[in-house]
Amino acid sequence: MLTLKYFDAIDQLQAADQSVLQSYPRDQLGYAAPEDALAQYVRAWLTERGARRDPVIVMVHGFEYDPSSAPAATPDSPFTSIYGLPPTVNYHLSWLPLVGECDQNGGNQSQNAIAFCYNSIGSLADVRAAGWINPYQHAVFDLAPRAARALASILVAVSEHAPIVRILAHSLGTRTTTQAMRLARARLPGTMDRIVMLDGAEYCVDAAATFIGCQCDVFNIANRKDSVLKWGGDQACDPIRGVGTIGACVVGYDGLGGNDRWTDLQLDNVLLRQWLAAGNAPDGNPYNIDPLAEEDSHPVAGLDHWACYTNDGNRAFVRDLLMSDVMTVPLMKQHGAPAGTDAPAYGMFNGKPIPPTPQTLLDRQRAFGIGNSAGVGGGG
Repeated sequence: MLTLKYFDAIDQLQAADQSVLQSYPRDQLGYAAPEDALAQYVRAWLTERGARRDPVIVMVHGFEYDPSSAPAATPDSPFTSIYGLPPTVNYHLSWLPLVGECDQNGGNQSQNAIAFCYNSIGSLADVRAAGWINPYQHAVFDLAPRAARALASILVAVSEHAPIVRILAHSLGTRTTTQAMRLARARLPGTMDRIVMLDGAEYCVDAAATFIGCQCDVFNIANRKDSVLKWGGDQACDPIRGVGTIGACVVGYDGLGGNDRWTDLQLDNVLLRQWLAAGNAPDGNPYNIDPLAEEDSHPVAGLDHWACYTNDGNRAFVRDLLMSDVMTVPLMKQHGAPAGTDAPAYGMFNGKPIPPTPQTLLDRQRAFGIGNSAGVGGGG
């Protein structure tokens, strides 16, 4: 007798106090409207925050985080780094100063941000049971899309009541964000106006399918010096996204193009760096961006996958992309920002099919050439 335990499971969205705000049965795919508990929780937070014009910024982390980990016990918790409060956390690592939650010393604290947390790394036992070859495949094709359902509910709940809503996402978090936007975009009011993606691991064909015609700005901060995206994005997910194929290109390395409300800003583009340093951005401020890590606050800084938010110059630029009213995609283009990437496939992603993801254990074993002696075909 075969029991599909995966599809019998229920994912849960919890508040900081671990109270359940909404449940997501895995056998009910697609968009899930905010239920009463989530809607009431969001309204209560916004009421406490007060009638302010500052944008609410939803932060979406990337790969290898486990929010259930005790912050003091393990680096897997996002609260020991990007969601941590300076000076307990090195301000170079923290996103809180970038979203107006505090200054770089942890002072002037405000209620500006929502820290969206999800389990983005599974145990090796989980990976094997789900039929993936490595933890990154599990995160990309399983964990991130599942988390996107909860993120979509949050975005709709917040956008219905906050005056301005924006998103900051890094790496795998850009896939979670894109998948959430695909679910929620038809239900979002105009208050969702801007997304800033950093070194995005979302696939270009997926992003193109989601954001064509989308009515919010997307700033895509790309970096062709990023060793993580250069070597890990398609190779770790082969053969589901075959190495060197257009379906394996990712936005943080290859950019997107072909979208009026999306702009690709490549950190290692000399012309862009000179243009920003000269104060040509819509706000008139000079920005000294750098694709290479200037300091070693991140444990593997030399891979340059985190320089987008650790370097002081990059941090200033990202902060103003999130917080300034005049830093919009149309104005950036009007001011002549050198946009785009020098990727060979740049601008070729619109209308391209999204490669299918094997949905069952048996499908995955066949895709990877792995025998299935037990004959089990459950989902994973």
